[in-house]
Amino acid sequence: WQFLEEKMGTYTMNYEEEEPVVIENIRKSTASGRTRDGGTHQFVEFILGHENFAVNLFHTREVITPTEITPLPNAPAYITGIMDLRGIITTIVDLKQMMNIQTSSDGKKRARIIILDQDISKKPVGILVDDVSSVTTYAAGDIDHDADDTAHRGRSILGVIRRKGKEGGKDGHSLVLWLDIHAMIDRISGEI
Repeated sequence: WQFLEEKMGTYTMNYEEEEPVVIENIRKSTASGRTRDGGTHQFVEFILGHENFAVNLFHTREVITPTEITPLPNAPAYITGIMDLRGIITTIVDLKQMMNIQTSSDGKKRARIIILDQDISKKPVGILVDDVSSVTTYAAGDIDHDADDTAHRGRSILGVIRRKGKEGGKDGHSLVLWLDIHAMIDRISGEI
């Protein structure tokens, strides 16, 4: 297990890189650590306002720095617009706007776009977030599925992840909301 943690652990995004972080490469390098019995789950963690969220790593393709986004007339407020991503027109959804999160992010956070995998939407889609913090693997025991509200289709939360770590020099826990990005994009598929 220790070898697995050392091999997979956490991949922290390096924002000094000009090239996009290609999730496919991370997926390939960590695929050997996945268990068939659901013992571990891999996530792309990001920040919206002051809160931490995550989506399944295997629902993402890459993380990019926003470039020029062309607004779409008469589009819902949560659709930021479209962009040309290496020759492919990609719709950008502002996840903070879509989830009605009003708070602003603090510190040196930089906006990122998480490009979703094609199994999420028929059209290329990216989600705009305040910052991407890491790609992390959690044990199934770190995830509370009692918070799953997919039956209500309101908040599209699959679970709550208990992230262990040091905060302010002492051991602590923080919560990360695991979003059902597939259901969220499916709900707005007629708009994108």
